[in-house]
Amino acid sequence: MDITLGNLLVLEPAIVAAGNSDVVPNGTRGCASRTVSWAVTARTTAPHLPPLRGGEVLIIPIRVTREVGQELPALLREAALRDVSAVIFAADDPRAGELHPKSTEIPVLQWNGELTADTETVINRLLTECRGNLYRLGTELERQLADASASHSGIETLAQVVSHSSGLPLTVVDPLGRRLISPAETANDADAPVNDRGGVDPFVTRALPSGAEVKLGPLWPVQFVLARFLIDRIAVAAIGALQRDDAARPRGSRRGEATARLLTANTGSARDQRAAALALGLDPDAVFFVVLSREAGESDLTRALSPLGTLHPAGGTNGQRTTLVAAQGRPPAESLSSRVVEVKRRWEKDHNPDGPSLALSAPAFGVARIAAAAKEAEFVASLQTQAQFARRAASFESLEDVGAMRLLYQLRDSNELRQFIAEALGPLETRDHRGTLRATLRAFLESGGSQVAASHKLGIHRNTLAYRLRRIGELVGRDVGDPGSWLTLHVAIRASEMLDLAANDG
Repeated sequence: MDITLGNLLVLEPAIVAAGNSDVVPNGTRGCASRTVSWAVTARTTAPHLPPLRGGEVLIIPIRVTREVGQELPALLREAALRDVSAVIFAADDPRAGELHPKSTEIPVLQWNGELTADTETVINRLLTECRGNLYRLGTELERQLADASASHSGIETLAQVVSHSSGLPLTVVDPLGRRLISPAETANDADAPVNDRGGVDPFVTRALPSGAEVKLGPLWPVQFVLARFLIDRIAVAAIGALQRDDAARPRGSRRGEATARLLTANTGSARDQRAAALALGLDPDAVFFVVLSREAGESDLTRALSPLGTLHPAGGTNGQRTTLVAAQGRPPAESLSSRVVEVKRRWEKDHNPDGPSLALSAPAFGVARIAAAAKEAEFVASLQTQAQFARRAASFESLEDVGAMRLLYQLRDSNELRQFIAEALGPLETRDHRGTLRATLRAFLESGGSQVAASHKLGIHRNTLAYRLRRIGELVGRDVGDPGSWLTLHVAIRASEMLDLAANDG
């Protein structure tokens, strides 16, 4: 149960580093890493050094420095030869302040206050209590870790055990730098530990044989002693937990089913979603895409989507495949957009206009966004079933692909949108059972109000078109030939079609 000089400066605020000392609170380099066993006090009479075994902090009161006089540097050299970790002087001791850094081979500390006969007792009581607490917490943690191992628990349970028993935040990072488990975000940033300790890393870290890494932190200064005491126990437990997670990972058809559940948000809370992602070997904080494809082969999909990341099949029916794509690393938004553009370009180039389709969601940043991304991909796929939608590869994020439908999609569940449609179209929706009049209105609007172009597009006579437009005007209660009404009618008709698609998919 090693306690270092760096730890001691945190545990006992009255002890500070002297100007000629490089001891940093909780530091791990240089003299700060020296182990402290006990505190002892120098004597006023020879021999001035008490019996020493190594690792002691030697308290030198003012009465001793007066008695030793010019031989003080020699006394410090002898203490260094006998493995004393540091010496403590009173802050107001003038002789201690005269020491030159090169004249000592031992760290010099100061006691802010009066050095009394009880100072040694105060420090030793502190060291004893600290070691007792470490032993108690270490024993309890080992018991809980053994219980977790016996119940075949994974890394998620390990993090809960560590947090509950020690209060230390645990992060586990895989060999690729992806966070497998991380502490909950601090509710109040003002309460978060700040790295203002002279460059001291606010984490205590251990590398695992697999290349993964275990981190405790960010830590408050008083937590470092405990973190360094427990880190090796936690690292050993993490090795076993990661192996159990890997053994329990779904494979084959079970993996596809588990991935599909992740896409439908049937995994419960955000914490459950992270656990489900970890069980699949996915980074919960990765960037994901959900892709729906119709009439596309597996090899075709792999070749097309590999620039986006790693593919994870999520099942499919009736010729439609659902795929979850996990991007490698944390690519910037510009890089993601350019990759999507390239995927679509290649798909359009390699397939006929009436060939297989590809519908991509917008990037989903983190596992909590996957279910929403799946709905986006489903929406794009539903647009591709419409005859007027020409793109065989389309992304929800692309304005060129989905246009204003992306904005309407955000309002799909709102009463305001339904009210807008009802006011703009009147009884047209309920009277037009076969959808002929709505298709006519859309063709007319998309032809810029040209009856010639609209009749040609619909394949009907101009007189038939004129009759339908008059009938539409009667139902919507406005002149459809008035350009001032076109925007309202066009938005309403597209929104109505979107809701029809959603109803049919449901």
